[in-house]
Amino acid sequence: MTRVPPVSVIKRGAEATISLGTYLGRAVVMKKRERKEYRDERLDSRIIKTRTRNEVRSMAAARAAGIHIPWIYDVDMDGGTIVMQFINGQRLNSLLYNLGESERRSLERSFGAEIARLHLAGIAHGDLTTSNIIVMGQDLYFIDFSMATRPADTEQLGVDMRLLKEVYKSTHSEFESEYQEVLKGYIGAGGDAAVVDKVAEIEKRARYV
Repeated sequence: MTRVPPVSVIKRGAEATISLGTYLGRAVVMKKRERKEYRDERLDSRIIKTRTRNEVRSMAAARAAGIHIPWIYDVDMDGGTIVMQFINGQRLNSLLYNLGESERRSLERSFGAEIARLHLAGIAHGDLTTSNIIVMGQDLYFIDFSMATRPADTEQLGVDMRLLKEVYKSTHSEFESEYQEVLKGYIGAGGDAAVVDKVAEIEKRARYV
């Protein structure tokens, strides 16, 4: 792997550190999974390698399905580092507040259609929130596939949609009802109605836990 000097750390998560840098003259984002001192070293190395491989393969599968994702420029499986394209756009969670109602609803339908394409490819994102979508021009980019599952079953796809519904309820409560616009786009693009039905089933189970 080519050494990529970080410019600045933009996020320190529980699992990884996200930094900005340059790679062969391009602006890039570097995601590095950090080692956990409390874990056995061999187990830690195996977990880091496995999760990095899963993320890279899930991103590759999404791209093959026509989903907009950052290009991957370099990977260090053993070191748990992914070097990828910097998407110079706006996070959907912020952009929603900067649009008029008509434009926002149209974007939400487009979002739903893109989720359908991801799901039809058998991929559950695993952390499907508006903060993990970057809008650049007319394109919606999915980021952070660290919790992705493939091939995903109806239950896992339903969990994706249930999480997004909860995001609208808690984070975007001002237009919570517009989650229905996402569903319109989802079904309109060929998304499986059984996945939408699964959300209600999951919610019903949760009430009795």
